Amino acid sequence: MVRFDSTQNASPSQKEAKHLAGKCDICGKGPQFGHNVSHSKRRTNRAWQPNTHTTRMMVGGQLKRVSVCTRCLRTQLRKASA
Repeated sequence: MVRFDSTQNASPSQKEAKHLAGKCDICGKGPQFGHNVSHSKRRTNRAWQPNTHTTRMMVGGQLKRVSVCTRCLRTQLRKASA
């Protein structure tokens, strides 16, 4: 059985970006895991993903596309306007 992998022809940075989509590049915040608990107290696994946005930021003097959580984005905006 042959599986089609869309990252097969992608560059290493594209593979990494696809893999780390739910992780903040500034603070490192990632998914947290826990349980959904129904009324009958049955527990099923689930994950809470951080609210990340892809933005362009200056990194080492170059504009780079980074995945940033909203809290870091607000902090960066506050630092920029001060």
